[in-house]
Amino acid sequence: MYIDSQVVSNYEIDKEYGRVCLEAPEIAASALPGQFVMMKYWQGLTPFFMRPFSINSTDNKNGTIEILYKVVGEGTAILKKLQKADKVQILGPLGNSFPLKENFKRIAIIGRGVGAAPMRFLAEYARKKNVEAHVFISAARPEFLFDTTYFQTIECQFTGSCDDRRLVTSYFEEELTHTHFDAAYVCGSKRLIGDVKRLMDQYGFEGYASLEAHMACGVGACKGCTIVINEEGTERFARVCKEGPIFPVRNLVY
Repeated sequence: MYIDSQVVSNYEIDKEYGRVCLEAPEIAASALPGQFVMMKYWQGLTPFFMRPFSINSTDNKNGTIEILYKVVGEGTAILKKLQKADKVQILGPLGNSFPLKENFKRIAIIGRGVGAAPMRFLAEYARKKNVEAHVFISAARPEFLFDTTYFQTIECQFTGSCDDRRLVTSYFEEELTHTHFDAAYVCGSKRLIGDVKRLMDQYGFEGYASLEAHMACGVGACKGCTIVINEEGTERFARVCKEGPIFPVRNLVY
């Protein structure tokens, strides 16, 4: 759906990162973990395309959604300057969502830096379904271990690391030696996703990855976010915005 929204708050975490809360009751009521929105929050034609953002959390009671963002270019630089009551146009929720099967009892949630953006929503959703969630997050600095307190508040087991000498998956691997996981959900670099695949092959759990891509439309029309996936030995094209952004790790071709 396409809605006219406004900023409730825009909190600056530091010069690189921020968290914006937006009035969007329709999206808050219908969004699922892993989905995203396209947003336009500037006047005129520049930048030309709307910008995609993962939904970090929803508040159905207050009719709001939150977006965790990193300033990386012109679009996010404008986003950081938004003030309370500024107007925002939102298209969403878009894409598919993290599959959380009824037989899942324990899951791992893995991310790095702003790659952890969709993971708070997933952790909250899992806990509401009485699924045990172990969260493994890494970042360059402690202040970038986002949502640490919240994860602990909803009784997730949390492991945070700022050690660049270790992939965050190494902590997950240590846990796998004595704990069974039904599935792992990851958002981060190809290297991080590839390491989850290695552990899947060794320990036999299911794996799902949230992918990021440059997008122009967000609805599959422009095909600008197309990747190659492999399904049962057959390669085909898939659009991150339409068939994704969540894909089985086994289907990804790197």
